[in-house]
Amino acid sequence: MEKRCYIFFTIIGLLFSIVAKAQEKEAKLPIRYLNTWFYGGKIVVHSSRMEHFRNVSPRGIGIDYEWKFVSEKAYSLCQCYPSIGASLNFRDFGDSSLGHALSGLFYVEPVLFSPLNIDISFKAGLGISYLSNPYDESNNPENVAYSTHFSFPLLAGLSFKYPVGDRWALRLAGTFQHISNGGTNQPNLGINYTALGIGVQRKLDSRSLPSKIELQPYDRVSGEKKWYFNIIAGLKEPEGSEDKALVLSAASEYMSQFARINAWTAGVMAEFDNSRDYSDLGSKSRLSFMVGHTFLLGRFAFGQKAGIYVWSGHATHAPWYQYYTLDFEVSEKIAIGTGLKAHGKVAEFLGMRFLLSPF
Repeated sequence: MEKRCYIFFTIIGLLFSIVAKAQEKEAKLPIRYLNTWFYGGKIVVHSSRMEHFRNVSPRGIGIDYEWKFVSEKAYSLCQCYPSIGASLNFRDFGDSSLGHALSGLFYVEPVLFSPLNIDISFKAGLGISYLSNPYDESNNPENVAYSTHFSFPLLAGLSFKYPVGDRWALRLAGTFQHISNGGTNQPNLGINYTALGIGVQRKLDSRSLPSKIELQPYDRVSGEKKWYFNIIAGLKEPEGSEDKALVLSAASEYMSQFARINAWTAGVMAEFDNSRDYSDLGSKSRLSFMVGHTFLLGRFAFGQKAGIYVWSGHATHAPWYQYYTLDFEVSEKIAIGTGLKAHGKVAEFLGMRFLLSPF
């Protein structure tokens, strides 16, 4: 009898242990949310060739599937429970020549502040869009914004969430959005517009968001410091031509983390632009210095950089440029990603990035 009781209680103990571990594992899984959005916006005229779109107002709908990470490790990254998500959006640009867009984006969204029980988040995303009415010299000459059916949307802005009950929340978002083909086909002035979104969020899991964790003050001395060597490649179509040309870049950047999710970067980039109609190597080349800021979100890094040319073998649209990057850390020393380079509000090219950190 004692032996049977011992076996019985041993089995019960093992079952409780398995259940406890399963619950512990489940508690660390991301909490899932579904967001539905209604959008209205305004085209930002960034070129005299876009002046006829000045009073155009895009509108649309969207749906987001969101994962909020709730582990202690995730919280320690940004002193918040950050989210990543996938978004599907439909936009009617409000002008027949611009048509409409169906876009899929991947985004990251860390919480910055939570005053009065309102989560204020920074939201940044990158994806791919199908655009319905590209430029055509005969049938659609007014659309100088895009000339290919497929383009790349980029968004950044602030998002607000106010909970209503355990599973529902009201959402408000203000974003700046850019869509272009990255210079692979001309004309390609891009569509820039501001958007205001109103939405409703539904929590799909029954688990509650864990309480805030008391963390030790951030020690800047222990921040991550790395050298990166980058190889960047993209395609570009020069104005007045229908041929695609290769753009190759090599860059060296130093990154220094100064807060839980923030780092500054500085580096130099050398470029070979084969879209330029010159015969010698020097006339197709450029050299520039870059400085910038990067959000460190686990294995993802979203960078915003500004560069200035210190030497160029050919004329450029401006003496400076912006460079937006989204990278994924494959291992401690290797990362891959994508980057959009622009002069002002006009994209030059979209390139794939390979990053190596040997030190």
